[in-house]
Amino acid sequence: MIEFFSGLFSILLWLPLGLVGYFNQLLAPLSESELLQKWQPGIVYSYKQAESLGLNPEQTYSAILDELQPKYLRIIAYWDRIEKNRGSYDFSELDFQMDEAEKKGVQTTLILGRKVPRWPECHLPAWYVDLDSAQREKAVLGLIEQVVKRYQNYANLEYWQLENEIFFTGFGNCPKEDNGLFKSELSLLKSLDSRPVLNTSSGELDTWLRSFIYGDKVGVSVYQRFFVTTPFFKIGLDYPLPPLFYHTKAKLFQIFFKKDILITEFQLEPWLSQAPAKVSPEEQFRELDLAHFKKYINYALHTRIPRVYFWGVEWWYWLKQNGYQEFFSYVQQNIFNH
Repeated sequence: MIEFFSGLFSILLWLPLGLVGYFNQLLAPLSESELLQKWQPGIVYSYKQAESLGLNPEQTYSAILDELQPKYLRIIAYWDRIEKNRGSYDFSELDFQMDEAEKKGVQTTLILGRKVPRWPECHLPAWYVDLDSAQREKAVLGLIEQVVKRYQNYANLEYWQLENEIFFTGFGNCPKEDNGLFKSELSLLKSLDSRPVLNTSSGELDTWLRSFIYGDKVGVSVYQRFFVTTPFFKIGLDYPLPPLFYHTKAKLFQIFFKKDILITEFQLEPWLSQAPAKVSPEEQFRELDLAHFKKYINYALHTRIPRVYFWGVEWWYWLKQNGYQEFFSYVQQNIFNH
């Protein structure tokens, strides 16, 4: 029930905070050069997403870091890849990503826990489903301890992110939210390492309140598109929110919490019902063409939230490998080489 009212209240905030953001943009505009001086763009990289596109995930990762040279990066500890067999850990994929980022001096956020980015959101090992609640808690706390102890000595590790949009249950295939378990995870993580812990929320469909309560830093996702689905049709629409909506809402919470906000997931790939590799580029471009791609990047800049992690780097690279290099090139020239 709390999720329903949280979502409802967040939608009710669209109008007043959207209007404040709109008039703030009119009355106190900033030039593009002023915005770029403060901008800290980064990327989110998913091994699994690269694989789903038919890419070699290690080669793709290395190429992206070399060609884009991002200063900021979010990577994902997929539990079902790390602990396929209970009590036996394989960190080879994550070691490679952390080592490459360290070599290149990329400030890295490591996402860990039960719920992490990319469908189905909860990437749980097969053996987890047969456990009772006490065993599940012991298992996830064991994972967190193993991950933190393995990577806490990396100098380029900037933040931990514990879970992903843990309080937003409107998307994904996950067990019922367990607030008590999340608190136990957070307490353990803080006992093991002193780095700031990110807590993330849906930018449009969550109040952000619990993220500000629990996180040392707060991350929000920003999606330009949403879908209305009925038994008769499905239509994609843009959220009716000016870019300063997010900045305005953040300022409201910062009055009470004094915590920084980041955009941890900014949509720069099409929302498709199938993996992109199964959909023709022409059909994908009907959902997100280059003109809208550029428009969204401009929108991200004008949120006035300096740290923005862009979502979809695997897709840009896949397009490049398939003869559509303009998306990757535009990002390279206009985001990371500004």
